[in-house]
Parts: sequence; C-alpha cells; structure tokens
Amino acid sequence: MAVASLALFFLALLGHGLLWVGLINRFHASGMSRRLCDLATAGGVVGGAVVPLLFLGPAAGPVAVLAGNRMLTVSWPGAVYVGVCWLAGLVAIQGWLRHHVLAQPPAVLRSLRNRLYHVRRPPQGAEAGDAGHDHHFLAHLPGNEVLCLDVVHRALEIQRLAAPLEGLRIAHLSDLHFSGRIGKAYFQEAVRLANEFSPELIAITGDLIDHDDYIDWIPDTLGRLQSRYGAYFVLGNHDLWSDYHRLRRALAECGLTDVGGRWLEIAVRGEPVVVAGNELPWFSPCADLSAAPRRSAAGGPLRLALCHSPDQFQWSQAQDVDLMLAGHTHGGQIRFPFIGPIVAPSWRGVRHACGTFHAPPTVMHVSRGISAKTPLRMNCPPELGCLVLHAPREESSRQPAVGSRQ
Repeated sequence: MAVASLALFFLALLGHGLLWVGLINRFHASGMSRRLCDLATAGGVVGGAVVPLLFLGPAAGPVAVLAGNRMLTVSWPGAVYVGVCWLAGLVAIQGWLRHHVLAQPPAVLRSLRNRLYHVRRPPQGAEAGDAGHDHHFLAHLPGNEVLCLDVVHRALEIQRLAAPLEGLRIAHLSDLHFSGRIGKAYFQEAVRLANEFSPELIAITGDLIDHDDYIDWIPDTLGRLQSRYGAYFVLGNHDLWSDYHRLRRALAECGLTDVGGRWLEIAVRGEPVVVAGNELPWFSPCADLSAAPRRSAAGGPLRLALCHSPDQFQWSQAQDVDLMLAGHTHGGQIRFPFIGPIVAPSWRGVRHACGTFHAPPTVMHVSRGISAKTPLRMNCPPELGCLVLHAPREESSRQPAVGSRQ
C-alpha cells in the first residue's frame, strides 16, 4: 500500500506541475500584450508554488487522499484539486505514450537526414569584444546547444504537387531573435548554410528581433539570402513588441516579400504557386484565400502558408493549404530524455513543439527555430529546415523516414 500511495503522490505532483505549465504555455499562445503576458506568466509561477500550500499539509484538513497511509491530508477543496491533478497526470501519461512512444513519423515524411554545425568560434580576423561576434555567457555553458545549428533535410510528399514542381527546394528559417545575446556571425553562418542548399523558395516565419537596435543586422544577414523565386516572410509576437513597421521596411528594402495577412500568386518553374501569410493571434487579419485561384483538374496551384504559430494548423486545413510552415515553439528549448519538451507556447501544449505533421489536406512543418531570446537549449539544437517536395509514391514503394530527429 505504501508503494501505491507514493505512486499516487507523484502522479498528483506530476498533474499539478503540468496544469500550471500548461496554463503558462497558453498565456504565450494568446495575443495578449508583452507586459500582460509577463504578468500572467509570473502569476502562473507563483500560483503553482502557492496553491498546494493552501490545500495540503498535516493541518490542512481531515481528508486523507492516500488511503492506508496518511502521508497526505487535505481540505475538501484540496481533495477535489488532488483529484483534478490525478486526472491531469493520467491524461499527460497517455498523451506521452501516444505521441512520444507509440507515434511513428507521418507517411508524408519520405526521408530525414541532418548534420550538426558547431558555430561557436568567431570568424578569423574578428576583433575581441566585437558585438557582432560575442555571445552571451549562457551560450558557453557545458551541454548548451544554442550554437549547434542542426541543418535538417526533409523530403515531404505533397498530395497534389504538380509534376513540374517535383523536387522543389524550400529553405525554412524561423525565430532568429536578434538581441545581441548571440553574435551576428552566427546568423551569417545560418544564412550561408541556407544558401548552400540552393533553395528555390525561402520562407521566414517570424520572431526576427528582440530589440530595435538589431534591425540594422538585417542587410548583413537575411539580406544575403539567395533564392531563385524569392524569399517571403511573416512576423511573430516578439516582432509585435518591437518597431515592426521599421522591421517590415528593412526586410522589404533587402528584397524580401511580406505576406503577412495576405496572399499572392507567383510562378515557380512556370507553375502557379499561392503563398499566404497568417500572423494570428498577434497581427490581424490573416490571409483570406477565398478569392485565390481555384484548383485545377491536376490539383494545382500549390498552396503554401507561412504562419508564426502552429496553432494555425486548423486554419490551414480549412483554407485547403498544401504545406504550412511555422515556428514559435522552439521545440521546447529543453527536451528531457524519455520525456521530451515540457514548455511550448501553444494551445496544444507540446504536441506540435517541432517536426512534421499531417492532417489532410495539409502537411505542417514546425521549426525549432534558429535561435531564442534566452540562449539556452538542452537536447534541442536550433534548426535550419531544408525541405524538398515530392509527389506521393505508390504505397508499395514507401520506406520509413530515417534520421535522428523529427
């Protein structure tokens, strides 16, 4: 009985923690202002620490929630709360088994391979103390992967891909978070690696800056991106908390195309492609695709949606989008062995923290991001996405995707 009581105690503790972390996740998934979001987050942390003290302890009440071993007594409201925590813990364990243990890569992920680049040293000739090359002290902590850029090649099957677009290459960059905590040279290397992929399209999905001073980095970083059919961007919540009008102008002056809240039709290899932007819930409106070109008998034109948050997955499905690209979650930044991420700013919690997802007709790729405001990553290196699009193969010829990370 003692073992069972201990298990129930830890289940309640797990559920309690996940309830409050889940609440904080959803604060950061909402469109609230930065100040209000920070206050709500602080309130969530305090609430998570204080609530057990209101209900639990030897003098809290007459209800023994662990029968046979009065190691935990609570008031009647506390007993209800412990029951809710047990339920939350069970739901979390079931979700973890379903999404981390039993889940298989989606069939649309044909292959996956990656290469890790350690971008730790400044380039030759850089002067000591140069803000363009220096990194925050956290970046040098043992085990911190914030300067280990994971260049991930994913081959994705798109159901209605027109034959001329077979093998289309798209570079996906997200969440650069220019703040000075990571030197400019790191982002220049990320751009160099993106160009090395020879992308035909480039998609940038928000959270580019954390301080207005670093808008001046745009020409030397994103301004150097090269692609045959253009680079397109949307903004994210951290951009909203900056001088985003100036940011949009700086990006446009470097030749990047703003698709925030709109859609446009471009020609790629002679084929029409619709590129749409959705910056909800921080910037409205989102693109209205009701007037976009209708599908042909062959299935085209390809519809590509750039969103900051993966919470717009259902919107993309409703808009008949073929491929949606998103970021915002940073993959959780810290991924625990066997457990995975705990924190992800999404209404779905950590379910869409990173990787490839498929809900017909939409394939969604969620990037772990190039950087982060807080330069700390454990078991979750930053990501540069290199996507190659293919038409589906015959079922008999399908092979499981291979690679170290989703």
